[in-house]
Amino acid sequence: MVVLIEQFINGLAIGSVYAIVALGFALVFGVAKVVNFAQGSQVMAGAYLVWAGTALWGLPLWAAFLAALAGSVLIALLIDLIAVEWLGDSAEIAPLLSTLALSFMLDQGVRLIWSPDPVAFPNPFAGISLQAGPLYFGATDLVILAVTLAFMAAFSLLLKFSWLGRSIRAAAQDAVAAQQMGVRTGPAKLAVFALSGGLGALGGVLVGMYFQQIDPSMGLPFGLKGFAAAMVGGVASLPGAVLGGLVLGVFESLAGGYIGSAYRDIVAFSLLLLVLVLRPQGLLGSRALQGLGGSRGAGAIPTTSPLADNSGFPVTVMGTRPIPMRWTMGLTLLIGLLASFAMDGYWSGVLAQGAIFATAALGLTVLTGMSGYVSVGNGALMGVGAYACALITTRLGWPFELVLPSVIVIGALAGLLFAYPILKLSGHMVALATLALGQIGYLVMLNAIPLTRGPMGIGGIGEPRFALLGGRALEFPGAMTALCFAVLLLALYLVHLLQRGHLSMNFQLIREDRLAADAYGVHATPYVVIAFITSSIMASLGGMMFAYQQAYVSPDSFLILFSFLLLTMVLAGGIVSPFGAVAGGIALIALPELLRGHAEYRELIYGTVLILIIKFLPSGLTSLSFGRRRAPAAPAPAAGTGGTP
Repeated sequence: MVVLIEQFINGLAIGSVYAIVALGFALVFGVAKVVNFAQGSQVMAGAYLVWAGTALWGLPLWAAFLAALAGSVLIALLIDLIAVEWLGDSAEIAPLLSTLALSFMLDQGVRLIWSPDPVAFPNPFAGISLQAGPLYFGATDLVILAVTLAFMAAFSLLLKFSWLGRSIRAAAQDAVAAQQMGVRTGPAKLAVFALSGGLGALGGVLVGMYFQQIDPSMGLPFGLKGFAAAMVGGVASLPGAVLGGLVLGVFESLAGGYIGSAYRDIVAFSLLLLVLVLRPQGLLGSRALQGLGGSRGAGAIPTTSPLADNSGFPVTVMGTRPIPMRWTMGLTLLIGLLASFAMDGYWSGVLAQGAIFATAALGLTVLTGMSGYVSVGNGALMGVGAYACALITTRLGWPFELVLPSVIVIGALAGLLFAYPILKLSGHMVALATLALGQIGYLVMLNAIPLTRGPMGIGGIGEPRFALLGGRALEFPGAMTALCFAVLLLALYLVHLLQRGHLSMNFQLIREDRLAADAYGVHATPYVVIAFITSSIMASLGGMMFAYQQAYVSPDSFLILFSFLLLTMVLAGGIVSPFGAVAGGIALIALPELLRGHAEYRELIYGTVLILIIKFLPSGLTSLSFGRRRAPAAPAPAAGTGGTP
């Protein structure tokens, strides 16, 4: 019983940190309707500003915190200026990816300004314990709890009694109605971004005190936990964000104490998955807005597509003129032949990897571009294909002719499992749920040691061998590159089959407005499942070729950053065009190789390029040759084709 109470208090302490991160996320999402992937990096930046104030500038902790508070608010306002104001006429997916790009740039900026190595964080309460009978409590845990409770009380008073708080609550409930009643929602949006920056500084201090060290890579893990906490409690509910953080922290602490520290994250994200399945709106969330086009409310019923502008109507990102598939396949074949037979080994390998990622990115062309479901977890599905290939090859010794269909079947099953928790969700919740599922997939790869060998990974994956060749591999220098492009051509042909007939038209109708699809008699569920299965198959095919090319797979090969990279590829190339996935995949794999001479600035350059593409080429690289135009209305399904197939 004593251990249980101590673990519970420890869980409340770390849960308080998660609650602070989740609160910043929920504030921005509730008012600005922006998924701020930079929130975790804001916590990291706040921690480093406090550390710099104490270690480098000689300030006391309280003064360093005030300086960090000002710096964090400035960072948050810059994020608002770039990701929301400057990109305000872009699609709703644009802030999601632009805040991700800004997160990368912020992390790299901290590495360049200070150090990529961890640094000790000042904690005046380190090593101090308080005793209450048989119980021992760390002073740091109690201070974190006290600070969090004091902040929550002050924050509640601000929201309840100040004009600013009332404006924030009105804008979060219904921005259009608030404007009609004379509420100025612009200052409310600026205020929530400023508050998210302040929460970043506070969260950074609490994280630093709890762990007593910080490093530039800590932003993403805490950002993921903050998102998970917000989703558990209710993504647009401020009390829900706090409750979700505390619940997540307690479950994580109990799992670490009674099961093992290796299972802390698995338990936390499994709790999130359970909430998504049983109560998708979260513990304190509401379904009230789902009947009015998701988070858009009554003022924007025309579409529920995530690829729409702030008024709710499709924008130019949906209007890329289709490039005929025969041109796409022909150009892919030409690049594959040149890479396989006319290039040196280094660049042949680079283009082979580009083909691998283009294959996986094609899955997002189907899922996001054709059906409108934004996934930030396809990197885990790529890992499913890679591990399936590795296990079948090393343990069973099967030839490529059996590995290929086996990976397709396993990928389809993974896509079905991936789709199940998503079917009841809509809007931004889909992206956040796939983010959680992708993290769960990574944690399974990391901890299922009897199957995956955990962090050791699986090596010794031989070259693809063919039964038709008597068990031999292809014997010419560019064989692996040729095979990678052959699988990419297979994936393009599968997309071509999906683009024909009523299936493609119904995908478009679901993408533009799921409510209208239901009105037309097109039941979205089976089509959404088909899109997820197809997307998973293509990601698994990419993972299979990744395993063959690298001859080694490990969980670190499929971090959540892989999912971000895949989504960036289809946006950069053209999200509704298969050619865009090919162009984006090859371009974004080749770009880091071209920047090897400036490796320390690579993420800054990468993030800048991504933001410029979002702003000036919203239809992707394909718009360089094909003019932008507004997307036509989605066609009605052909007679007799609506409903469940």
